[in-house]
Amino acid sequence: MEPTITGPNRTGAAINPEGIASMLEAVNELSPPMPISTLNMDVERQRYIAEAESVGSIPPPQSVLKSTVARIKGVTAAAAMGILLDKLGERLAFERAGTRLYSALITKYLALSNADSAPLPPDARSEPAIDTLTRIRMQELEHFQMLSKCIETLGGDPTAQTPCADVTGTASIGLLQVVTDPRTTFAQSLNAVLTAELTDNAGWELLTELATLAGQSELAESFSEALAVEEEHLEIVKGWLRTLVTTSPGTPAV
Repeated sequence: MEPTITGPNRTGAAINPEGIASMLEAVNELSPPMPISTLNMDVERQRYIAEAESVGSIPPPQSVLKSTVARIKGVTAAAAMGILLDKLGERLAFERAGTRLYSALITKYLALSNADSAPLPPDARSEPAIDTLTRIRMQELEHFQMLSKCIETLGGDPTAQTPCADVTGTASIGLLQVVTDPRTTFAQSLNAVLTAELTDNAGWELLTELATLAGQSELAESFSEALAVEEEHLEIVKGWLRTLVTTSPGTPAV
């Protein structure tokens, strides 16, 4: 069947039906005649996984508090402390990335505003969108600072990168690349931040549960308060994204 697409593509250039037909012919001509087996590659990857060392290790805490973290069933006090410190390090790394994400998002929003294309109305509290973005960034930074103090309280080193912190730092790189890319729209950037907020909420939920199981009630309360703040961030970002894609298609923000 001959292609019938003749309208402009996203860049505004006309689509060439003959070019599409040539590409389809090349696909048919150059595709392998039978399905490609990836069995050997899969086996090799499994061998690498079986032989690989861990991402890193957790520095032992220098605190007597480790004896109070033995309430997680089935694990020793040292292992329980290690789990808690590892997840604290993970959240610390993620809040640092979150602060940077919102800094980049603010820059992108200001670029739209300077072009007279500010896309977002005030939120439910009648707070201008730029003020909301600035407030959220500050709250992310406050969570980072709070986590640093919590790690120190437990005898850990907030400057040490735990294994989970290393992994989450790597996972965050793609989100930062999306938001800092000058070619991405504000809505596309919001979608990346939405991914971060969904992950952040789940992380705070788990951290609160771990602190509770470890008998660290004060830490659990602080984490629960942080979770409530992050839940608000999630609802704001979801609302903004919904507003843009449903009411402003075709604008520079989308």
